[in-house]
Amino acid sequence: MNAFSRLIIHRAKAVLAVGLVLTLVGAYYTVQLYANLRTSFEEMLPTTARSVVDLHHVTARLPATDNLAVLIFSQDAEAAKRFQDDLAEAAQKLPKDLVALVEWRIDREMAFFNRRQPLYMDLGDLGAVHDYIRDRIDYERTMRNPLTIFNGIELREPQLDFSGMEKKYRATTDFFSRFPGGYYATFDGRIRAVLVYKTGSLTDASQARRLRAELDRIIVDLKPARYAKDLEIKFTGDIQNMIEEEAALVADLKLATLVVLLLTGAALYWYFRSFRGVAALLGSLLMGTLWTFGVARGLVGYLNANSAFLGAIVIGNGINYGIIFLARYLEERQAGEPHTRATQAAMAGTMTATWTAALAAGLSYGSLMLTSFRGFSQFGIIGLEGMVLCWISSYALMPAILTLFERRGTLWAPDRKPPKRRLTSALARSVSRRPILFWNISVVIAAAALASFVRIPEGNLMQNDLSKLRDKRSMAEGSGYNNRYIEEIFGREISPVAVMMQTRAQASEVARRLKKRKEKEGPGSLMGAVRSIDDFLPSEQWRKIQSLKRIKGMLYPVLIQRLNDTERRRVEELLTPEAFAGVTAPSLPPLVLSKFTEKDGSLGKMVLVEPQLNSESWSGAQLNAFIDGIREVADAVGSGALVAGQLPVTSDMFKAVRRDGPRATLFAFLAVIVLVLILFRDARVSAMALFALVLGVVWFAGAILGFGLKINFLNFISLPITFGIGVDY
Repeated sequence: MNAFSRLIIHRAKAVLAVGLVLTLVGAYYTVQLYANLRTSFEEMLPTTARSVVDLHHVTARLPATDNLAVLIFSQDAEAAKRFQDDLAEAAQKLPKDLVALVEWRIDREMAFFNRRQPLYMDLGDLGAVHDYIRDRIDYERTMRNPLTIFNGIELREPQLDFSGMEKKYRATTDFFSRFPGGYYATFDGRIRAVLVYKTGSLTDASQARRLRAELDRIIVDLKPARYAKDLEIKFTGDIQNMIEEEAALVADLKLATLVVLLLTGAALYWYFRSFRGVAALLGSLLMGTLWTFGVARGLVGYLNANSAFLGAIVIGNGINYGIIFLARYLEERQAGEPHTRATQAAMAGTMTATWTAALAAGLSYGSLMLTSFRGFSQFGIIGLEGMVLCWISSYALMPAILTLFERRGTLWAPDRKPPKRRLTSALARSVSRRPILFWNISVVIAAAALASFVRIPEGNLMQNDLSKLRDKRSMAEGSGYNNRYIEEIFGREISPVAVMMQTRAQASEVARRLKKRKEKEGPGSLMGAVRSIDDFLPSEQWRKIQSLKRIKGMLYPVLIQRLNDTERRRVEELLTPEAFAGVTAPSLPPLVLSKFTEKDGSLGKMVLVEPQLNSESWSGAQLNAFIDGIREVADAVGSGALVAGQLPVTSDMFKAVRRDGPRATLFAFLAVIVLVLILFRDARVSAMALFALVLGVVWFAGAILGFGLKINFLNFISLPITFGIGVDY
């Protein structure tokens, strides 16, 4: 280190020049890295996770899977309806590489099925109608026979519970009848929705922002105030969620990094009272940080919602080595040593401690690389190389910067009095004079922490409520908040779990088994609805059409004229021309076909499973049971089944954290133990260092349990890296 320090001092300009060149390169790639920020949850799972693999396959086979919901508010329902039509029609004209489908009304679909309603009745019910009409004709013929009264025949008038039959089939159409006039709206029509489905996958953030920008342009061009002065537009849906989460993440990143820099700089200056010394420290740290993320561009390629905050973390943790070096350097200067001797003493005297700390922290970060969970592994890769590069920048660039400052003027005047350390001096005296008191206080705190272990909060330590992990502003006034209006309009989730099979027959069997499972689970089932293409195609059509023909053959025009208005309406609904033509899959309305048609034209290989409302508040166990149940059924029917959606991704994330988190934490702890033993090579010294670490971790765990804090797949990383950072001091 003495030789290295002399090299740095003699070649300070060259060293700094090389550092600046590397920093410029690192800055270029750092910008590219942060420009490739991916906030969706699936980006944190391993690429081999089933939910990720299934999602990629499904999105590749379907024209669209995610939507941007445009909400329209106005007390003038008719004005809102006109705006809804105009907005939807303008959105349909957007390029097909951006918009795959626009939904806002189902009146055409309702008319289609109403005109073919008899085909969706049970064959037995059609037979009952046929028998009733036959018996009714016989009854009327007999009653109108003048000889009947003389024969003493007592006739019973035929009966058929038409109201009960209508009620039976109304249950299957209640979902559609909730929309006034067939438009996506609340019952009073004052809140309306237009669903715009984006072409491609949800992870394409640039395309999502482009879609939102195009819709904003259309809304401005339409001038909502022309329709109604109180007309208001809001957004929600998966695409809006991603846009808001990404915007919030970027804003938080900027704020966190700025706060870290300002607070760290202020604290350092308050402690060191040396502007040039702090400038050298922060300058070398900034270079090391840019090196870190420049290298990360090549190692990981992008950042996810977890690794995005490593900028602030690398700065906050990577500065430790420079602080220790600068403190020792200034102490030597305060003692009257010249710059060269002070630099040599600081580098030689702190190298082992800081290198041990850097390795300990790096290994703790690196322990996360053992996990397949990308939210952890990326964090581990960047954290590990960040600690190493920040140590190198502290011991290469900072001495060079200090040397150049020294050449322009003395960093620390020989006659300058060192700052008084009143607080730390008082603490040192107290510890020396009353060690038993401090020991007893530590024991009490540790006992309280350990006591909290036996009263672990009911349920689970994991945070299962996904709404708690969302952007607060979004949940208070943005997309998360506005989702309640979608539930009010549709009465269900509009982001179902998609089950994709190899054949249509397999899809039909999956739907049958899932419906049977839902029926067995009863009202407490987590499945809201199960839909396949078969739900829109009537069964036994040929036999039903033959029954309709027989019914029509019995109803002579003269008989129809004798019917009252209610009976005549029922006959007209029963004997529509469309009912005799039957229903085939290609003849279904476009909106229905779009839900079950793949890019290659394949039809009916998919089943849509809608969860019950408020699925975001499900417990982890409920969510896992829901997804595992669907996968179990799908896999039992056929190999290669795909189960895709946000809920499967979230379920796999919970499982990955439970599986990988403890493994990473244990490795981090063992790595720190081994590292301390190897580098100190003294059992007593190592034991003291590790005892202090374990005691601090016990207090930390006690605070988590005592205050009822929840662990989630974002903050779990604090557990393993606590070993590496906590052992520093």
